[in-house]
Amino acid sequence: MKSSELNRKAVQAGWMLLYQDGSSHRYYEKEGKIVCIPFHGSKEVPTGTCNKIIKQLRLK
Repeated sequence: MKSSELNRKAVQAGWMLLYQDGSSHRYYEKEGKIVCIPFHGSKEVPTGTCNKIIKQLRLK
């Protein structure tokens, strides 16, 4: 999955952008929980990293 798509899914699931660290990591918050998602535009997020983030976002 591309990192831009992963960030878009987080926003659609109700996660709010808390802040951005430089230009490569975005931090989202929902119900007191914070999740860091890498942002590298159209680059693919490694499979293991993507699965871990999806689990933290409770998308599966």
